[in-house]
Amino acid sequence: MPLQRIDHVLIAVRDLDAATADYETLTGRTVSLRGGHPDYGTVNAIFQLENTYIELISPAGEGSFATQLRAHLDDKGDGLFGIALGTDDAAGLAADWQKAGLAATDPQPGAGTSPDGTVREWRNVFVPSANVLGLFMFAIEHVSDAATRPHARAVGDEAATFHAVDHVVINTPDGDKAVSLLGHTMGIRLALDRDAPQWGARMMFFRLGGITLEVIQRYGDDKTPPMPADAPSQYWGMAFRAADVAAAQARLADAGVNVSEVRKGRKPGTLVATVRDKSCGVPTLIVGPDPQAAED
Repeated sequence: MPLQRIDHVLIAVRDLDAATADYETLTGRTVSLRGGHPDYGTVNAIFQLENTYIELISPAGEGSFATQLRAHLDDKGDGLFGIALGTDDAAGLAADWQKAGLAATDPQPGAGTSPDGTVREWRNVFVPSANVLGLFMFAIEHVSDAATRPHARAVGDEAATFHAVDHVVINTPDGDKAVSLLGHTMGIRLALDRDAPQWGARMMFFRLGGITLEVIQRYGDDKTPPMPADAPSQYWGMAFRAADVAAAQARLADAGVNVSEVRKGRKPGTLVATVRDKSCGVPTLIVGPDPQAAED
């Protein structure tokens, strides 16, 4: 199926100005652009990274999408809202998904306007959340040139910034359904499916365009029960890549951000640090290479 990438990750926020300032602090980069979707009743701020972009999005008017965002914010507050899967062939993807049994729309035209008057155009393929594990997930084909989404500029030391997204975490009550949908129906490569009793979970890693969708089915214990079998899957957290985790951690600490000490990552040869604020309610991890491992 013609999927090429995780095009962007959507984060719902109430206060776009405050969220934009927080993500400039968090990523160490200036916002790429700000704009709005008059037909949707929303406004947004985009941080274009190497392999995807982060879209902070907020309701600002009337429209079905604005209504959906307000409901999400009232229920859950700021946080991860959805994922857009990137395609270069929206019509072909829609046909493939429809043939596979998804209630996918034909490509729907969309447009956004930046403050300087630049208009960005795209085509979306929407799927009801009931078809995709209860998640907000759709596909997008950009019609406008990529130059309309400039890369977020680093402030200070490039190595201390977030330059890419490493993975997005999804919690699910049913790993088999996740494998069937994401792997078989949608055609996203399942790189690893393993039982991890040390963490009380089944962990599935789907790879697309250099980003991992880490899908977790937690078994639960006396303190934390498993998700109800009929519960929708939920977006949970995100990990950003930094070339120098220690420098990124120090940059954030100097800016007054609540960030953990650097520690060894679960993946051999990596370092990680946990960010505890300035992330709009998204549990956030910094991950990057361990220089010591390269020397060993």
